[in-house]
Amino acid sequence: MSGIETHVLWHVRHLTVEEDGRIIHRDADGSLHLDEEEWRILGIYSRREAAEAHLERARKLPGFCDEPDCFTISPLEIDEDLWTDGYFTERPDGSVED
Repeated sequence: MSGIETHVLWHVRHLTVEEDGRIIHRDADGSLHLDEEEWRILGIYSRREAAEAHLERARKLPGFCDEPDCFTISPLEIDEDLWTDGYFTERPDGSVED
């Protein structure tokens, strides 16, 4: 590991509309609701304060202003392996593809 930490600013756009017309942005515990969503990386910063400043600016931009509380800042260490297990795809018909 390099020991160099960065801060990734993410935004999530929620795509699933509940039967009553609501879009769930946050779960009861305050964490981002993870169901069907679209993630965007807005930037990678050397300081958390820089990521927070961009977050505040982005909240006013088209699209982002519709979901102003759906940002998250994640620490990320350079040269760290993040995805160490494979993945699979589950199709709408329930079939699974490796």
